[in-house]
Amino acid sequence: MNHYQQKDISVIIPAFNAQDTILPLVNDLLREHTLSIEVIVVDDGSTDGTEDVLRTISDGRLIIIRQENLGVYAARNAALALHRGEWVIFLDADDQIAADFLQERLRTAREAQADVAIFNARHTDCDGHQRHPVHHRQPYGQTLTGQQWIRHCVSQREWPHYLWLQIVRSAYIRDNNLHFQEGKSHKDILWTIQLAAADGRFYFADRQDYFWVNNPASITHRPDYYDIRAASYTDVIVDILALSAQPQNRAVSRALVRHALVESRHFLGLYRRKVSNRPVVRTHFRSRIAFRHLVPGVSSLSDVFFLLKLARNIYLPAGRQTPTTVSPERR
Repeated sequence: MNHYQQKDISVIIPAFNAQDTILPLVNDLLREHTLSIEVIVVDDGSTDGTEDVLRTISDGRLIIIRQENLGVYAARNAALALHRGEWVIFLDADDQIAADFLQERLRTAREAQADVAIFNARHTDCDGHQRHPVHHRQPYGQTLTGQQWIRHCVSQREWPHYLWLQIVRSAYIRDNNLHFQEGKSHKDILWTIQLAAADGRFYFADRQDYFWVNNPASITHRPDYYDIRAASYTDVIVDILALSAQPQNRAVSRALVRHALVESRHFLGLYRRKVSNRPVVRTHFRSRIAFRHLVPGVSSLSDVFFLLKLARNIYLPAGRQTPTTVSPERR
């Protein structure tokens, strides 16, 4: 294989136990012959027949990488390290795409002369019934700098961090040394913030070309996963606050702190309703995030009330907390 033969688009798909869903998605991608593509599927330690299913496809544009189970973010990094596309698209193995998906995304991004183009999607159930759009308040038809977009998202309280909404110029990724933080969940939030903080040219298209399938069997719907999700939110908030303190992000510093406050709301929702081992989750949050660092993110009376609620649940002495159940056995 000539690793220096550039393609128009590299499609990167992490796959873990995706034997029932990966084949239709890959076949839909490979039906597009009007541009030069490579589809890189990273089998992230699957224990089902994912790799066997993929091996039934005899198309040189499909590249299969097998790695031990390191998680989706490590899988994406592995594919980024060897991709050859001028543009990159990240997809999930259990979702669906519209006709001419790649061709239309590439055409839009090139015509807009964008570094990143952001599209829309629709929620879809397992039976294929399309429901409401994923986003409603994006600046569709407009071009913004990445930092302008951060301020827009924060003011609208709508942060489209889903990777499958994006088509990204590879040179933009390389020039800004972007990669995924490895971890369990929510690192797509950090990727997208860093993508925007680099302040490239962003274009927004309300083409609902991706169908996000709500899969009840997904690991993120398992009760024993919520403690891990809450810890991941804590890590994300820490990193957003760190980004807000960097000199090159001074223009969006307050917006980033406001967004950290939004992610703190998500954390507290999990903490109050879903997590099993509250003392551990609470201690992790308190030890990493000082209350005073969130205060500059307040922009409304609602934020004030939220901070009071956060203080009552997280920062007050442990004796004031509600007793919790014993942590379930970990996977």
